[in-house]
Amino acid sequence: MTTNWLRLAVVLLCVAPAVAQEPPPPANTFYETATVRERPLDSATASVTVIDRDTIEASGARTVAELLRLTPGVDVTTNGTRGGFTTAQIRGGDPNFTLVLLDGVPLNDPTYQVGDAFDLEGLSTAAIERIEIVRGPLSAVYGSTGLAGAIHIFTREGKPGAISPEVEVLGGNGRLRGTDASLSGGLGRSPKSGSDGRGTWFLGLSSEQQEHLVAEERFRQFSVFGNLNLPLGERARLLLRTRHADWEGDDYPDASGGPIYGSGLLRHSDHKESSLGGELDFGPDARHRLTFAAYRHDLDTDSPAVPPQVPRSRQQSVYTTTRLGWSSLLWAAKGLQWTGGVDVTREQGDNDSVLFLPPFLGGAVPGDYRITRTLPGAYSELVADRGTLALEFGLRVDKPEGADAQWSPRAGLSWRPLDGPARIHASVGRAFKLPSFFALASPPALGGNPDLKPETSYGGDLGVDWRLTSRANAGVTAFWQRYDNLIDFDFQQFLHVNRSAVEARGIEGTVAFRPHDRLSVEANGTWQEVEDLTDHVHLRHRPKWIGGARVRWRALERLDLELDAQGVSQSFDEQIPVPDRDTVAGYGLVALRAAWRLASDWQLRARVDNLADRRYETLIGFPGPCRTLRLGLHWSPKR
Repeated sequence: MTTNWLRLAVVLLCVAPAVAQEPPPPANTFYETATVRERPLDSATASVTVIDRDTIEASGARTVAELLRLTPGVDVTTNGTRGGFTTAQIRGGDPNFTLVLLDGVPLNDPTYQVGDAFDLEGLSTAAIERIEIVRGPLSAVYGSTGLAGAIHIFTREGKPGAISPEVEVLGGNGRLRGTDASLSGGLGRSPKSGSDGRGTWFLGLSSEQQEHLVAEERFRQFSVFGNLNLPLGERARLLLRTRHADWEGDDYPDASGGPIYGSGLLRHSDHKESSLGGELDFGPDARHRLTFAAYRHDLDTDSPAVPPQVPRSRQQSVYTTTRLGWSSLLWAAKGLQWTGGVDVTREQGDNDSVLFLPPFLGGAVPGDYRITRTLPGAYSELVADRGTLALEFGLRVDKPEGADAQWSPRAGLSWRPLDGPARIHASVGRAFKLPSFFALASPPALGGNPDLKPETSYGGDLGVDWRLTSRANAGVTAFWQRYDNLIDFDFQQFLHVNRSAVEARGIEGTVAFRPHDRLSVEANGTWQEVEDLTDHVHLRHRPKWIGGARVRWRALERLDLELDAQGVSQSFDEQIPVPDRDTVAGYGLVALRAAWRLASDWQLRARVDNLADRRYETLIGFPGPCRTLRLGLHWSPKR
């Protein structure tokens, strides 16, 4: 315990001058996830982090989950393998409290038994242009699910100039029989400076395969993604983005004790995902916007038994959602902007599942259901921006089918006193999440309860960031949030019920320093305390602190190096075959990435994960990968 507090003290001392936002970005950096219309990031009232394409390429990360590990306030939960289930927890919330969007399309699947979650392992960085992470209650714009925050992922875009091909081939090695390989490519086109009025487009594909990096786990994926940005005359623009992914994985079931303590039997999952996002801007200064979003997820899972409590199960589910929306700039004046809109969402879940109980307990129990629900909503936002002072007021109302209306207010402030180097930011809001289909519609034999109420949260944050010098930025943010009406399983009634209340509070910090034009250093740390106010039980996977650092160095004109470090404190966990353990030890990991430009069009890339070859566990009995080397050859012809 003393060691953990010492580590925490070191992290806080290192980042004491830091904020939840990354160091102040260039003035042309915008975000659009926590607001109706895009806004400059340096005047954001919410806690927002933007990961751009340059950062993605410099990191050498293969998945969105790897990128999120160095984001303040975000803890990536995984069983250590690509074939497993990986989610992001924001500020101590559950994984299903994080809204995940892809080009404006919500991806959270309510047919999962853990609730409306999204598995991040299926998203390769080959498809990603940028990621926006917003921390804090976020229903004022998107409605249901964002109890703790949102992660908005945007796919690649066409580059200026003629047709721009790009290909990367990766290979690697793992422990013993470990293999790691991928192939990604893209083809983009955009007019030079856009002067000829033609549109832009991008088409890409990614193929990945990974086996035996952790015991017998396996992962394979093929995905296609693309977009079209097409001007329609002088006052209209159509934007279409789409992605299709077909992937499968073998991993060790939840609570099974993993490859160390478990039976060794693997869970097999097949996924098919398709998404389409559309946006039509028209009118003077694109003041009107029509949006369309559609997503389908087909899941086929066969999970072995975890004796003596969890029987074998099989699940085949299809989840589809569509959303149609309209928003408009209702009124504008100098320093004032009033926007509003309406949308309607339609969800459908089809589930065919069986729980294989022993014959003396009744034998096979079907869990089939089919459910649809409609969610209309309306929202409005007023922004007053006077240069050094920005105020935001937002309000959304949703009327879920079969439930009471949900009101989601939000307010925020960004203030730079005396136009100086310091900036104060604050935000407060309320959010809600509809019950998952599994909890709501499962047969009574599996605890389904059609009378469940929406889960809710409210809270806010207060922070300051400042520019210490022309080469150093820093700040700190404190947050507090409460979750009510959380859904639990009552074993006495054998029923899902609303009863839990959880409180989360903490401090986030970042610091950035550029001592030389060729060298930059960034660090962040988050301390959090999460408490169950109802039963006062320990909550799984809620580390007291998480942190990370990144050093980038252009060692030579052709050689770029990056060193990443991540630290996670100990956390509580439970695994059925290991009743005498309840703690996962803290760990620290270091990764090294190098990029050598062989010629103007060719680049050799390498990344070593777990550089020190440290033995560690992400959950009890689930070891993380040992030292792993990846080598890649990247081709992108210059124009």
